[in-house]
Amino acid sequence: MLNRVLNTKNLPWLVAAALMLCAVISYIFTLYEIYTRLETRVNDFDSFYSQRLESANRSLVAIEQELQGLTVDTCSQEVVDVLKGQLLTSDNQVIVWVRFTGGQLVCSALGISQLPQPQYYNVIGSMENGLHIYQEVDSRNLNAKKPIYVGRHTEQYQLFIAIDLLPYIEDKLDNCSDCGMFSIQLDNQYELFEIKSSDLYWGTLKYSSEITGLTYRFSLNLYTKALLWFGYFIAVIAFFSMLFVGWQLLKGVIRQYYWHRLFTTALNKKDFYLSYQPVVDTENLDCFGVEALLRWSCRDGTTRSTCDFIGSLERDPIMPEVTRWVVKTALTELRELLDANVIRWCSINVSAMEIEQGQMLLFLNDLVEQGYPVEYLSFELTERVPISNWQQLKQFIQLCQELGCKIKLDDVGTGYGGSLCLQNLDFDYLKIDQQFVGHLGTPQSKLSLIESYIAIAKELNIKVIAEGVETQEQAEILRTLGVNLHQGWLYSRALPVKELSAYLK
Repeated sequence: MLNRVLNTKNLPWLVAAALMLCAVISYIFTLYEIYTRLETRVNDFDSFYSQRLESANRSLVAIEQELQGLTVDTCSQEVVDVLKGQLLTSDNQVIVWVRFTGGQLVCSALGISQLPQPQYYNVIGSMENGLHIYQEVDSRNLNAKKPIYVGRHTEQYQLFIAIDLLPYIEDKLDNCSDCGMFSIQLDNQYELFEIKSSDLYWGTLKYSSEITGLTYRFSLNLYTKALLWFGYFIAVIAFFSMLFVGWQLLKGVIRQYYWHRLFTTALNKKDFYLSYQPVVDTENLDCFGVEALLRWSCRDGTTRSTCDFIGSLERDPIMPEVTRWVVKTALTELRELLDANVIRWCSINVSAMEIEQGQMLLFLNDLVEQGYPVEYLSFELTERVPISNWQQLKQFIQLCQELGCKIKLDDVGTGYGGSLCLQNLDFDYLKIDQQFVGHLGTPQSKLSLIESYIAIAKELNIKVIAEGVETQEQAEILRTLGVNLHQGWLYSRALPVKELSAYLK
């Protein structure tokens, strides 16, 4: 299923979809980063704002208690003296203004003055602790925001004290090079501040404080936001790439472990068995030899297809043990036919990896000591695994030929290093793969390629075997080319040893 999805036709769409997913995820991370930065600034401002309100409330309550002992109902020097005393004894050194109800005068520690004009106070909110929030507004420019005041009301007078938050916010924004816009609203949506440090910003996040009831809006400038998104985009791609590679590696390990368990169980419980496919000499019309092919019998009576497991088996550490079992089983089952010269040899597939491990040389010597007729063996060197130790391979071939074994190059032209093998190693036979033979007589035929392999074999004095011969037309073409050793379903399928004996008789 996965292989069908990941085919070449779907790959561009899958890449585009993956990039789109990474872009969406990185954008979500970008928003989260902006929200985190906003939350940090909000917490700082909330803490500062709450402290200022509490400090102002303490000062106003203290003044209110002192004014309750006075019998005045308008601004007087007595009130000014009380306010001066509060200023001198207060820790926060802030000025409190008093305005008596219905009066046009304002008292403070600085003295008595007229109510400022053209500025006026505008009530824009109130709080549960009795504080009212005001903001000074310039009548000539209603959008020009001035410092914030808080106050307490009685029937007799109003108390005011300034909590100047604007310098604090501007200082924070000066230290925030990535800020684009920052605004604060009261719970009645009255906007206290809106400061833009950059005209290029996009996308605004809103945060409501449960402590102060203020609503904050914040946005990064466009340049910083683009860099932040791009950084997350690269990080997300790198993360998913590592995740994909890690999953592929893990899947490979799991698959290898799964197959190893199956192979070990099959070998121990004797679920493997051999079938033998004849190699026919079409010139003399007799069976020249056989190739031993591994089969796997399942518990339900069916046979597992060799194509499904042979690739995994060749890469599994148990492969040398399976090969040794194949060699011993083949020599045991075919002993009578070989001794009677009904067949001349039995071919066994062996990979370069098994030979390079060095165990095959020791195994052959052990077989000779145990009395096995190793001279009937013919090893087919497969090209599915690349060759890394040519010297080890040469030693193996030399020993085999000294013992009377034959060496074949199997599936020539379909794997690793076919030309190098022919150039560096001494073979007795060369097998033309069924991929080439199967197209003979069709428009897809690679006849010139087959002729080149035949020419090389003649020059090196190597006999040629054609495998996968299934039609009479293919057989005739091969004989015309001078290839008389055929293997394929035209002559016989792979047979168990009893059926092979009956076939040969």
